[in-house]
Amino acid sequence: MRISYKEQILLVILALVFMMVWCRINYPFFSFIDLSVGRRQAFHIAKTYLSSQKINTSTYLTSVVFRIESWADKYLQKTSGFKGEDEFIRKYDYELFSWSVRFFKERQKEEFILKISPKTGEVIFFRHLIEDTEERPTQEKELARQKAEEFLRETYNIDFRDYLFHEERIKKYENRTDYSFSWERKGLYIPWIEEGGAKLLVGATVSGDEIRQFYKNYLDIPENFKRYVENQEMIGGFLSGISFLFLIFLIVSSVVILIKRREDQFIRLSWRWFVFIAIFIFIIEIISYFNDFQEILSSYPTSSHFGYFIGLHLLALIFSFIFVAVSIIIPGVSAESLRDEVYPERVKLSFSKYVGSTFFSRSVTRSIFLAYLIAPILLGFQAILFYYGQKYLGIWSERIYLVQLSSSYLPFLSGFIIGSKAAFSEEILFRVFGITFGKRYLKSTLLAVILTSLIWGFGHTKYLVFPVWFRGIEVTILGFLLGFTFIRYGIITLIITHYLFDAFWGVSSYLFGRSPAYLFLSSLFILVIPFIFGLACFILNRKEGPLPKIVLDSGQQYNLEILVIFLKEKKRQNVDLVKLKEELIYHNWNRFLVEEAFKRIE
Repeated sequence: MRISYKEQILLVILALVFMMVWCRINYPFFSFIDLSVGRRQAFHIAKTYLSSQKINTSTYLTSVVFRIESWADKYLQKTSGFKGEDEFIRKYDYELFSWSVRFFKERQKEEFILKISPKTGEVIFFRHLIEDTEERPTQEKELARQKAEEFLRETYNIDFRDYLFHEERIKKYENRTDYSFSWERKGLYIPWIEEGGAKLLVGATVSGDEIRQFYKNYLDIPENFKRYVENQEMIGGFLSGISFLFLIFLIVSSVVILIKRREDQFIRLSWRWFVFIAIFIFIIEIISYFNDFQEILSSYPTSSHFGYFIGLHLLALIFSFIFVAVSIIIPGVSAESLRDEVYPERVKLSFSKYVGSTFFSRSVTRSIFLAYLIAPILLGFQAILFYYGQKYLGIWSERIYLVQLSSSYLPFLSGFIIGSKAAFSEEILFRVFGITFGKRYLKSTLLAVILTSLIWGFGHTKYLVFPVWFRGIEVTILGFLLGFTFIRYGIITLIITHYLFDAFWGVSSYLFGRSPAYLFLSSLFILVIPFIFGLACFILNRKEGPLPKIVLDSGQQYNLEILVIFLKEKKRQNVDLVKLKEELIYHNWNRFLVEEAFKRIE
């Protein structure tokens, strides 16, 4: 279907308007993100601090990951809104993000955990884990408290006239006694709507002559709020589980269709392409495993063997690939067969058009260009949904997406992997197969788009947006827009649009926050990869040809001859051939053989 110039101009205008809307609504979210201190600097700061404490770090394994104070983020958004949270962060110099540096050994409890400010490089948290039987000299409680106060005063310049004593904990071990003290900021109490409230604390734990733990500006969240969030997460998990059942239904249906139509020409033409996509996903999954290895290390329980721990992660990677491969290859080839029957004139809904011809044509360039117009529309539309959701429905979310890639060695590579994997796996299953399958049996494209959007949308309710039902509705609406994109503009535009949308959110903090130049430029690069490919297609400008003719095997040739004889006899009997053709296809005769037989008798 050729897109008119008027429609292209309209899309350009909408893309500009919705991108401006996104910037107006969402850009302030990035104003307090400061990544001036990178991974290497954070590790060096942590190592230097431990060296100053006469600790030899050369014998320890290490991990450096980026963290968000998720409970504080959720609580401040819910009770104070985004502006209130922003004011709180600025007023009290609160660190919402941090580098968490861990020094540990296999099968040993002792380890060191430090949190480093990505803005200033300050050590804002320290903890030294030791065995319960570790011996320390015994101190009096008052002397221990005095030591803690003196340490916090010297380290953070704490003026205790601004604080009230909050809590003391005494824990007696076999060979030592540990004292934990905390102080709360005066005049700062953020109430929860039901009961309790949050307090801003500083504190330290004294064990003999050692300050075994200390922290600056810890937001103590009331338990009632945590129980509320846990309940929301349970609801989200339930809704996502229901969606997963429908997802399994789609996969099983694709298996049935593949078995019935295994000799279809479009399946024979395209199956290698979907295997190639699955192999590509497997390769980037392996790359992702090593790129995110620091995140894996950070979760290693030192009570277990390191080899078993890594082995479990590798097994999980293999099982994940098997599921993704099945959900790509089988629905993909099944959709290719169904498309020829359901949407015979809409060849852009099929990869077979490109596999049998060429990907390097100016038609592909136009499809990619359209994706660069539609992706900003989706981003702006999402921003509007959240804006009014926050304003009138009390919607709030955890902003972990702003930093979720920072723990990777190469964050931009993680952005590329997340965008590519989601674009291929989700769109092939839910849009390419789901809509085509739905149209085949529901006889309605609109109904197919709505149902697949609902399944896809509520499959995202485990993501941390509250209340969780809003996340389902929001993603369902985006799914509907993607379904429209698929039907109107084709499979290439659909895949690239989804890639751009997810990759953009993955690297947005490096584009709009304070970050090193290499992060900004590499993040920009992954967003222009489809553009570079589109430019190559424009320059090469290879002519699109007809689909290659499929050579029939001996069994298909025999069936074709029998079918021709059958049709000739029915034609002599003046049977309605149009109706007969529909009946043959309905009863799972190979569509290609049926059409070839009708050509021969005509």
